[in-house]
Amino acid sequence: MSYFHGGIPGLSIGDRLLPPDRTGTERRLSSFAADLGGPAHALRTDLVYLTTERQVARAYAAFYPDGALYQVLPESPVDPDPDCAEPGLSWQCPAAVVVTVVDPVVLFRDRTPERWIRMLNGPQQAGAR
Repeated sequence: MSYFHGGIPGLSIGDRLLPPDRTGTERRLSSFAADLGGPAHALRTDLVYLTTERQVARAYAAFYPDGALYQVLPESPVDPDPDCAEPGLSWQCPAAVVVTVVDPVVLFRDRTPERWIRMLNGPQQAGAR
């Protein structure tokens, strides 16, 4: 199974993804989602979040200034994200390693923020209004 992570820019192959509690990263998806009218989830700051869907990770990356999309390898077994509405879509783990920089700069481009929020809530809702 392939895992993806969208987040801060500037990571390289072999770099470790660590949780915000260890890196001091200020930005969290929950605050961006709430600002755009979406649900504000209580994401844990002691874990790294991964997804099996590249487009969902791309949406996460778009919430950062010049955010990046990475393919990653978890350093330990992953647990399902209990806040995710779509089973098997979102995972959490203590740390992961970057294996590929898929896209070093992800922008909103032609998609509206509302569409990105729907995508984050699960693939079945991506086309809903």
